[in-house]
Amino acid sequence: MSSLTVYHQSSPEAPNKLLNQAEDIASTLAAVGVQFTQLPVAVPVQAGSAVEEVIAACRGQLDQLMSEQGFASFDVLSQRTEPRYQHGPRTSLPTAQRYGVAHLHYCLAGRGLLCLHIDDYVYALLCEKNDLVLLPAATLHWFDTGEQPRVTLLRLFDSAQLPLAEPADDALVASIAGLDDCLTAATPY
Repeated sequence: MSSLTVYHQSSPEAPNKLLNQAEDIASTLAAVGVQFTQLPVAVPVQAGSAVEEVIAACRGQLDQLMSEQGFASFDVLSQRTEPRYQHGPRTSLPTAQRYGVAHLHYCLAGRGLLCLHIDDYVYALLCEKNDLVLLPAATLHWFDTGEQPRVTLLRLFDSAQLPLAEPADDALVASIAGLDDCLTAATPY
């Protein structure tokens, strides 16, 4: 189930709000210019599928989204690792970034944690299959796939060529609970 946790940047250890109803998530994100909706994946794909397989399976929906929304380029993130027997400390953190163009995240399989740093708040959205998130240009964000990634994600961009992400230094990346923390915490994730 998708969920949204909202943190004030002055207290990233204590969430201000935890939402798990799609309507509540959509209205909270809309207030900061981000669109959230859900669109059933027409042809199921597996997390970690080859990029070519993902594109072939979703070609119809991909073309429809691109024409309806005016997107001109896309890429695919498809990762899956097998569970490990021992969990050690996290060895790397996601990188905060922004794009100069609007872009859409469409979760096709698995899950990931999309964090948005907007004004004084961080919006940590647990994205699952069927979630669409439209980010305005220049939105500071990071996407956490966890220590054992299991996700397939389409990203559609409002530019003819795939844009380069502008890395950003955001100290909050290390302060906000990551995907693995969310999944093991006693919260309703």
